Amino acid sequence: MRSLFRRETPMMNRSGDGRRRPEILQATWQLIAERGYHAVRVADIAVVCGTSTGTIHYYFPAKQDVLSEALRYCVDQAFERQHAELQTITGAKKRLLRLIEMQLPKPGGVRSEWLIWIQFWAEAAIRPELQPLHRDFYARWHETVLRIVRRGQSDGEFGDIDAVAFTHHFTALTDGAAIQLLTGVPGMDLARMRGVLVDLVERELCVPPRVKRVKRE
Repeated sequence: MRSLFRRETPMMNRSGDGRRRPEILQATWQLIAERGYHAVRVADIAVVCGTSTGTIHYYFPAKQDVLSEALRYCVDQAFERQHAELQTITGAKKRLLRLIEMQLPKPGGVRSEWLIWIQFWAEAAIRPELQPLHRDFYARWHETVLRIVRRGQSDGEFGDIDAVAFTHHFTALTDGAAIQLLTGVPGMDLARMRGVLVDLVERELCVPPRVKRVKRE
């Protein structure tokens, strides 16, 4: 396999190397998405990075260390990209609709991120030590939606509903639809997932246009 990254020696000072560690994590999370959490070996990561297993262990002493950090890295990258794009959009409804579009597990990077999420959920369910990290990630996802909803309410775009309850509904529906799509449930595809989420926004959040009253003479 052709090396995807430039070779560097394992004895480099960690604080002075701004590239090797994220390259290892990038390769690891992509391997997890392709092969599954438990199928990835340190040797596989080393091959993709064009280095030795010793270099991988220099940065991550145990296999579990690199796998767990790769999960964190993947989620962090997704949130940073999401935040940067949403900041450029004016209007709460447009921002929420764009968030829906960004969450659709389309082929490519976003689908891979969803595959990571699903495997992380499974690991966190049986490994209590991962649950604090999972709660942190989920709190960020929840807060992203809640902030948009409350902004829309303050600007008059959204109705006066329970923003927290809506956020729980929206995030649960997003996650459930994505799981159905990725596991091949009949009838669930990108268009259906988009439609279900947009319908929720229109039905629960959007304020209907006011009817003008005609004065009678």
